[in-house]
Amino acid sequence: MMQALGFIETKGVLVAIEAADAMLKAADVSLVEKTKVGGGLITVTVTGDVAAVKAAVEAGAAAVERINSAALITRHVIPRPHEELAAVIGGNTPDEPDPVPEVTEEPAAEPGKETVELSAQITEEEPVSETELVDTIKRETIDLWMHQDGLAETMKILEDMKVTELRTLAREYPEFSIAGREISKANKTLLLEEFRKYYGQND
Repeated sequence: MMQALGFIETKGVLVAIEAADAMLKAADVSLVEKTKVGGGLITVTVTGDVAAVKAAVEAGAAAVERINSAALITRHVIPRPHEELAAVIGGNTPDEPDPVPEVTEEPAAEPGKETVELSAQITEEEPVSETELVDTIKRETIDLWMHQDGLAETMKILEDMKVTELRTLAREYPEFSIAGREISKANKTLLLEEFRKYYGQND
């Protein structure tokens, strides 16, 4: 199953680049492709977890609007795309292995040098830590999703989040019936119930 897909369509290259930059910085998402639609329209596509893609699309759209609100044509998130969409969307989907690099002969490296370079490469390719991802999903973002999509859709997104992410987010809600160490020990079911109670009574 493919991960969530997020799209932003803009009028012009500059704002498309700005949108892509903002999306990649806002959350743990991967850039899938940049498509020239025609007539100056460009679509930027990212993929990742549902919550991360939602946050990235909101950040990308806001970045475009800061430059020129008229340049933002549309935005869209597909939370659970059908696997056959992989044939339509370019680039590698998260379930596909990366292409095997072509092996070429190079001069022998100095002793120890190859190991250092490999370690550096592995470090660069490590995914964004949970803490960095959680920092981008704030209470304000959840409130926005509630306003735009309603309780049912927002709860689906929260259900896709990890328990560590939910705990960090829950600490921004002093209205919850649990706090402090109770949040640190709470399981996913209890945390989701707190979110459902809070947003259900305020819906």
